Amino acid sequence: MKKLLLILTVIGLIICLFVGCNTTVPAESEGEGEGEGEEEVSRVVMVEVFTKEGCANCAIVEPIIEQLAGEYTRSEVIFVEERAYGIYSLDEIRDRYNWYLPNSADRGTPNILFNGFNTTHIHGSSTYYAIKLRINTELNKDANISINATRSSDSTTTTISGTIKNIGSTALYNLVINGMKYRNLGQTGLKYCVTDIFTEQQKTITSLESGDSYNFSFTLEGFDWDANNFHGVIFVQDTDSSKKEILQASYID
Repeated sequence: MKKLLLILTVIGLIICLFVGCNTTVPAESEGEGEGEGEEEVSRVVMVEVFTKEGCANCAIVEPIIEQLAGEYTRSEVIFVEERAYGIYSLDEIRDRYNWYLPNSADRGTPNILFNGFNTTHIHGSSTYYAIKLRINTELNKDANISINATRSSDSTTTTISGTIKNIGSTALYNLVINGMKYRNLGQTGLKYCVTDIFTEQQKTITSLESGDSYNFSFTLEGFDWDANNFHGVIFVQDTDSSKKEILQASYID
């Protein structure tokens, strides 16, 4: 038996001399840890609810919106209510509503948009399940844009600045970076009432290649953000498409 083991050992040594005994070492990009450090970016749904005071169908939809807002985080869904007419309406809101719906016959209330017209909008009364279905449809789509933004404020000036990046595989064209500030006015249906759209400062990007970034900044003056408990949203919108798609949004606390 010992002689047999000795013979096998000698044969093994001879094979190593001719073939080599080195083990295969995985390349740095292979094996455990592959993909580490890559940030996964999820799609954020921006829900715009166009309403007006005294609208019967708005009164039906608004509590549903408030219920849904409690079911999602702001890293998933951002709700904003834009008063299209009457009290709390703004020129910027009316201009935005007209831009979305050029035909006045389509501009009744409420109108609920999900990342622009990327998913079929809701006009008139609706249900919890119909709205939630559209939100989840948008959540399941891939993100092509990432947004990193920060806010700095004092008693009179707020600056929101950051970077957007094309994380998709193809170039994007005719993008607009815009924002809104909103607040809870303490009334049913006005928990996310828009008080300003940053239209005059919006940034226009003709093209953004895959992997490229763009820096932006908005300066807002004449109010105390923290004392008035404002919230904000920065969004990137494809203004040239028929869907007027909001590609990504980011909540600003």
